[in-house]
Amino acid sequence: MALHASMRFQTAAIIVASFILSHAAGLFFYALDRRDALAVTEAVDRAERAADISRLLHELPADWHDSIVLFSDTRNFRVWLSDQPAVAVPDPTRTERDITAYLRTQVPRIAEGDLRVRLIGEEGFQVAPPPFDPSGRAGSPAYARNLPDQGSALAISMRHDGDEWINFIGFLSPQQASLPGLFLANFISSAIGIALVAFWLVRRVTQPLARLSEAAERLGRNLFSMPLPVTGPSEVVLAATAFNKMQRRLIRLIRGRTEFLAAISHDLRTPITQIRLRSEMMPASPEREKNLRALDDIDVIIGTFLNYARTLDEAEPKSRIDLGALVGSICDDLADSGACISCDCASGIIISCKRVGIKRAVTNLIENALKYGQEAHVSTHRSRHVAVISVEDRGPGIPESQLERVFLPFSRGDKSRSSESEGIGLGLSIAQAIAEDHGGEVRLINLSGGGLRAELVLPL
Repeated sequence: MALHASMRFQTAAIIVASFILSHAAGLFFYALDRRDALAVTEAVDRAERAADISRLLHELPADWHDSIVLFSDTRNFRVWLSDQPAVAVPDPTRTERDITAYLRTQVPRIAEGDLRVRLIGEEGFQVAPPPFDPSGRAGSPAYARNLPDQGSALAISMRHDGDEWINFIGFLSPQQASLPGLFLANFISSAIGIALVAFWLVRRVTQPLARLSEAAERLGRNLFSMPLPVTGPSEVVLAATAFNKMQRRLIRLIRGRTEFLAAISHDLRTPITQIRLRSEMMPASPEREKNLRALDDIDVIIGTFLNYARTLDEAEPKSRIDLGALVGSICDDLADSGACISCDCASGIIISCKRVGIKRAVTNLIENALKYGQEAHVSTHRSRHVAVISVEDRGPGIPESQLERVFLPFSRGDKSRSSESEGIGLGLSIAQAIAEDHGGEVRLINLSGGGLRAELVLPL
């Protein structure tokens, strides 16, 4: 199995990664904007409270002022009177100018130079607020100012009466970092959601490609497998159409070759039969016997051609068989005919195959071993997900440079191996074609002590 990630996984991963990055960036900027918006909103709330206190001081009698200031002063919203403004505003920011403009709409009586607004920290005070007295009574404990960091408090100074100023400090709530928890929750939920949708969508797009791959694999095992459904995106439809056309052309090619060989055999066997009849009617002589043997050779060659063509055009249905029992029966039949053969075939290896085709392939491998090595040792075993039929001989073997070439039709390999043997070089080609039709292969391995091992490997 290939270790490379599938197109479905890679495409979905790209979609999910892109979404997560864009979502994270959007969430980050949203959190920053939200933090600023909350800070401004809270500052405006503090400004409204200061405007309300200023209106009360302006509208109520003067002897009430100290009480109003005292009970308006809290830990988070300081209020006190002084003879000069608590803050200086050398260069107001845009937010400070906006809050100042809003305050003028709430307290329109205050002149241009009598209102100062600043977002500050402890170092921003021109006049520090007095210690906070929660009870307003003499001898009560005083609280330290404990001012927060720069930019986390709104300071307002308004001219109250003559040289008297009323000062306000509204402490702003520290903004909690909402990104970690919020980002994590959004990240997980969004990643899961988009991953499910991406895998579903990508599967719909890539499924026709998977079907195309499966169809190509089926075609390699069975030329007459079902055509590929012509569905999916336009590019896949074109590929499926071209694939089906290729399959039809291959079938026509194989059938044409089979019909061609069948026609040749029919046309040749008629005159061969006539020549045989005439030869048999002739008086017995050495020439008559030579002619009859030559006719027998021609008949065998024609039969071998047809056997090879039928192998490529085989339409035999598959069935489940015990491989050891099948190979054992082949060895018994050959041993009964006098062949030097030994068999060690394990039973219980069940495979789905074309019985006649496998029998033909195994017979060809054993006959090659007997022909070139005078003896054969046959065995079967299971190896991982395949079944292996092994045929060993004690012949001269095949040079390493010729191991691939001997599978070609009409190739008889090295002369040292074939000089004294008959045949036209189709045995291994037929065995290889049958093995490939089952999704397997034939392997040739030279033995270290001399001889050759042929292995027919079939999927379980």
